[in-house]
Amino acid sequence: MKKNNRMTDRELTVMKAIWAIETEVTTAKIVKQLQEWYDEKLTPQAIGVYIEKLRKKGYIHITKPDNYYKVYEPLVTQEEFMKQQVKSIAKFWDKSMARYGIMALGGAEELTKEEAEELRRILDDFD
Repeated sequence: MKKNNRMTDRELTVMKAIWAIETEVTTAKIVKQLQEWYDEKLTPQAIGVYIEKLRKKGYIHITKPDNYYKVYEPLVTQEEFMKQQVKSIAKFWDKSMARYGIMALGGAEELTKEEAEELRRILDDFD
């Protein structure tokens, strides 16, 4: 991923679909995933525009096995991207990442028991 190549909201939505699909990611699968999530059908041509932008920004690699259809592979994991986003926001607002993360959780809906336990494990690792 190249520095300062932020994704637009729509590019991030396409990238989220790529991360969710995981294997053999194709335009058709992205269209289907976005329709399931948002009840919105983007055309394959529109997806192609966002894919090309993501490729130029260094977020994905495109292959064409068997010269039939393009397959998209993320070059950054969802977790890596999320960590980078939190660091970027924390740096911009001159806040610690821990403080920003806690602030974000405070505005979220109630945590599930599993999420609360995971947060405790993470905090325990800092001790």
